[in-house]
Amino acid sequence: MFYLNSSGFADAELNCNQNGGHLASIHDGFTNALLPQEAYKRFHESTETDFWIGATNLMSGNSWNWTDGSPFDFKDWKTGEPQNTTGANCAVQSLNDGFWSAQDCFKPKAYVCKTPLTYYTTTKTYPLTFNCSDGWNYFAPTHSCYGVNRSGYHANWTAAEVYCVNNGAHLPSIHSFAEFRYLMSYLYVPWYNVWTGIFSPDSGKTWMNKDETTVEFLKYANWCTGYPTNTTGERCVLLDNINERDCYSDFDCISRELNTVCKKPLFI
Repeated sequence: MFYLNSSGFADAELNCNQNGGHLASIHDGFTNALLPQEAYKRFHESTETDFWIGATNLMSGNSWNWTDGSPFDFKDWKTGEPQNTTGANCAVQSLNDGFWSAQDCFKPKAYVCKTPLTYYTTTKTYPLTFNCSDGWNYFAPTHSCYGVNRSGYHANWTAAEVYCVNNGAHLPSIHSFAEFRYLMSYLYVPWYNVWTGIFSPDSGKTWMNKDETTVEFLKYANWCTGYPTNTTGERCVLLDNINERDCYSDFDCISRELNTVCKKPLFI
């Protein structure tokens, strides 16, 4: 799917998610040649010279990955790329020659989404909007409401999870880059950190989600410097914007009180 309406990288990925896919990943030379040719047919009347694809180094260990989680097994960087400069963390493909370059993720650009055919034949249709209760907001890619009741809630991890359960929810698990960025948005305006539903019952040897879904969180961001602490006992994970920007920290689940965001799936 080709989108001429310009968006920053994260917004483009979110729009792809809402339509059942991700920004396009590329795994062979044929696809790499086909995309700019097809894009040119749709974008040639605009001033666009390149478009977002799904490669970024924001998700894990400063290495380049695809937002759909597929192997990064093909690349076609322009000579001198990717740039090792601040902010050049997302990849575009040139309409003229098909080569890739790293650019500022906030630049508005056209983009290409890749959606599995099965999405159109077997996937349920979910609403793009939903009226959650007061203090909660709907996030269409996960079909879930996030938040707390209007007055908010500040507590240790254990009490926060009980609070979420009493509201038909859990502390949030993280299953995509889009969901990670959405949860981080709570930190940018009112708060500096917030609990997730991720915890370790064995001093950091294994990590689990309280909602019993699979654990994928390290695909989408890194540990803050010095974490995980590997301290004896149960450890609980928070999104951190104090120690370091956009990373994970872990603490014991009882002594530290933080802001709470709950996640309530609406459609199973």
